[in-house]
Amino acid sequence: MDGFEVYKTYLALKLHFSKDNYNFFTFNGKSRASAKSFENRKDKYFFKKLGTKFEQQELVQFLVSHFIIDGNCWIGNISVNKSKTYADWKNKIQSMSFLFQNEMDRMSDIEPDFDSLFKVKNGQHPVILKEHLAGNVSLESMVILQKLINYIPYFTQKISEPIVWPEVKKRVVKYEPFLSVDKDKYKRILVNTWSSLTTK
Repeated sequence: MDGFEVYKTYLALKLHFSKDNYNFFTFNGKSRASAKSFENRKDKYFFKKLGTKFEQQELVQFLVSHFIIDGNCWIGNISVNKSKTYADWKNKIQSMSFLFQNEMDRMSDIEPDFDSLFKVKNGQHPVILKEHLAGNVSLESMVILQKLINYIPYFTQKISEPIVWPEVKKRVVKYEPFLSVDKDKYKRILVNTWSSLTTK
């Protein structure tokens, strides 16, 4: 890939993860990037270097792994040769069902009733959100749970604090279309973890 193509992909993904009114898939990764604006950038070297490392599909994955952490991530802060962020993300994706199972096992120890993980009391954060913020439930698991039970509308209606939850919501919503999830597989994990779900 040439540097300008990398720049266009980077800009589209940055818009996707930082702006509410832009969707990478709806706009087919298009943005208002121009060759002139690219050539005027002092950091164009970074884009050209990325172009020598990745083809389009992997470039998207590489950039997504950074944008889910920082929606405004600057290209100069991304290490092309030794990206621990990308390596860690790939490991999580490759072992996602194992990660989800382990995290749900921990959640079942905390809350034997699955529904109680999501109950919002007096506008406060529910258990599952507290555990995510504490680092015990990954963003990937939050996305999987959203795909399975669609908790976001309920949380948005019931949670009263105006800063933390909206930011988590945005990260889940923006990340969701990039994460391929076999719903039946993950439903089985939930049912096997919480036996009470078999009666619902």
